[in-house]
Amino acid sequence: MPKVRLTFERLITINQIKRSVIINIVDRHELDGEDSQSQLITLGTLSGCGNDYCLEYEEQDEGLPGCITRIKVEDGKKIIMTRQGEISTEMVIEKGKRHNCHYTTPYGQLIMGVFARYIVSDMTCQGGELTFAYTLDYNTGLASYNELKVSVKEANDNVIVS
Repeated sequence: MPKVRLTFERLITINQIKRSVIINIVDRHELDGEDSQSQLITLGTLSGCGNDYCLEYEEQDEGLPGCITRIKVEDGKKIIMTRQGEISTEMVIEKGKRHNCHYTTPYGQLIMGVFARYIVSDMTCQGGELTFAYTLDYNTGLASYNELKVSVKEANDNVIVS
């Protein structure tokens, strides 16, 4: 059996491969004392694994036509969530730190504060789970409390997502 030498460069290349996955997102948020929850199941891609990875998918919400969302996790502790399209945003969610994020809509741009309550990441190259909670504030007043549970599993060729 031939020996395979795995160099650092080869390992980086392996982690950059985009794999087709099924992404299940359960989003719970509290706004003005009222709780609401939504769920999205969609096809997307996973590149990387362990503490450093990226999920990417096309939004299915009618209010976000053609928007691409990317959830990038760095060191298992920091999430950079970007949305590109008619509505664009970049949110940095990092435990113990407040970040300002820009939210661009067809009607203009606003800046909101983002503060992470917790981030728990358990992602392998075949899938896993990411859960996190954060608050959004606007003009230093609490706008909403949000919790997301993102479950990821490998997709096969026969997958139908509705």
